Amino acid sequence: MCSMKFDRNWFYVFVFCVLLSSNMQAQDMAYPIEGDGVYSFLRRWNRVDTSYVREFTDLNTGRFNDRGGLELGTVYLIPPLHPGDVYPPLEPVYQPVDVSIFGKAYQDISVRSQRLKNACFYIIGGHGGPDPGAVARVDGRELHEDEYAYDIALRLARNLMMEGATVYVIIQDPDDGIRDDRYLNNRYNETCMGDPIPKNQLDRLRQRVNKVNGLYERDQNKFDYFRTIELHVDSRNQGKRLDVFFYHSDNRHAQTLATGMRDLFRMKYDTHQPGRGFGGFVEYRGLYTLRNLKVPSLLIEVGNIQNESDRRRIVLNNNRQALANWMSQACVEDFEKSKW
Repeated sequence: MCSMKFDRNWFYVFVFCVLLSSNMQAQDMAYPIEGDGVYSFLRRWNRVDTSYVREFTDLNTGRFNDRGGLELGTVYLIPPLHPGDVYPPLEPVYQPVDVSIFGKAYQDISVRSQRLKNACFYIIGGHGGPDPGAVARVDGRELHEDEYAYDIALRLARNLMMEGATVYVIIQDPDDGIRDDRYLNNRYNETCMGDPIPKNQLDRLRQRVNKVNGLYERDQNKFDYFRTIELHVDSRNQGKRLDVFFYHSDNRHAQTLATGMRDLFRMKYDTHQPGRGFGGFVEYRGLYTLRNLKVPSLLIEVGNIQNESDRRRIVLNNNRQALANWMSQACVEDFEKSKW
């Protein structure tokens, strides 16, 4: 009798655990609505990082239609939230940028944390307008530095906004948002926050420096933390392979962010490409923008556009997103340390 009572109690415990597990699982399921694709479905549940797409696909193998889309009437498992993400999403902070510049596929920005509340960033895509920057010729196409720098800049700005930062996008293209293409179309219609970009190089640099400094002078009492990040793609001999490197202004706060970003990139390379090593470096450079900006500033070169291996870092959209993700993660860590 004692044995039967013991077994029955364990049976009840087993049933309770099954029911509990079933209820927990049900909370992580949902049906798509008319017009839903994978991205729009996940955004509704504040799963906005691109890594959720892969997790969602793995969780729901066999539930997609022949085109890889969602089926109405089919229930789909929702990936668990990543650390730092919340549902329902937080109320967005005021942003001075019109989110339409990110493009239709990326203008839905859900704030997933307030980790960068009271932080302000000025994001600059290098070159633009009449100046394409470095040019590489691949498969009969011209790859322009400014297009790839701009795409990474937009991805970084968007990431920072989702962490609660206030972000100014200094160089803007009214037509090209974030693009997932391998070869990005070349245009010459970028502006400096609506103002035409001059043809003269010094005038171009002076224009963006004055824009950032003017915004900073107006807002310097509104935020606790200011940083400028300018994105470029280098151009060297075809055989010269480069890792990402970080130039900083003559400012200890800029140097600290650059060093933290370099260290995080090294860790990511060790994780994703073990044994390869990471040769990126941190250095002060007396470049015009770094000398004249009043905000602690970084100029980041993401690779050699002429080198075939480095080009994979910029032509693959997942790699461009990874660069933005790692940069924004380093910014979050630097901001948190700045409060100590």
